[in-house]
Amino acid sequence: MLSCKTFSLALAAACFAFFVWSSPIQIPLSSFEAISLSQTVKTNCSSPPDPPHSCVFYAACLEPHFHCGSQGYPLGFGEKFCTKFNLPQNVGRLSDKGKEWMWDTMACLQRALVTELDIPAPSSSSEACKALETKAFSTHAPCYLSSGLCSLNPKDWAVIVDIIGIRTLFGTRDALRGAVEAGEGCLKFFAKEWDKGVEKEL
Repeated sequence: MLSCKTFSLALAAACFAFFVWSSPIQIPLSSFEAISLSQTVKTNCSSPPDPPHSCVFYAACLEPHFHCGSQGYPLGFGEKFCTKFNLPQNVGRLSDKGKEWMWDTMACLQRALVTELDIPAPSSSSEACKALETKAFSTHAPCYLSSGLCSLNPKDWAVIVDIIGIRTLFGTRDALRGAVEAGEGCLKFFAKEWDKGVEKEL
């Protein structure tokens, strides 16, 4: 016959076993699984970002249409740096106004490419992907400026450059120069940062 103490221990063990087997096991997603998951999220390709503040437009809309691969603009640049900006440790470094600029810019960059989806599926993916990249980079400076880049605190400017790099922001020196010549005085800061990067490479 079981003693009360033995019975209590057995009951506790049974309860513990039930809790373990009935509770969902949280397993961290690998980077590959995370990317695959992002590609299955339902999104409205005609009105990104959907869900708000997300980056799924690049993998769920642009990439299936253009097939540029892991190094192409949709996955190798758009999704990559959109996701990097979205990391909590990076978002937390920006002021409230800087965060608002980031969300607005992310939305602007995605919406600027919606019309590219109206183009029939290209017969030559390499040419189409190059054209997409050129188009995408041409929208960077206008989106940064229209979202209020020049109204940000210079500390936010420094954080933005530190997070994704000056060349990532504008793509080419010509694109940056064009924006500076358009009369946006704040971009002189970014032009100097670009030149500093060139000097380090020499």
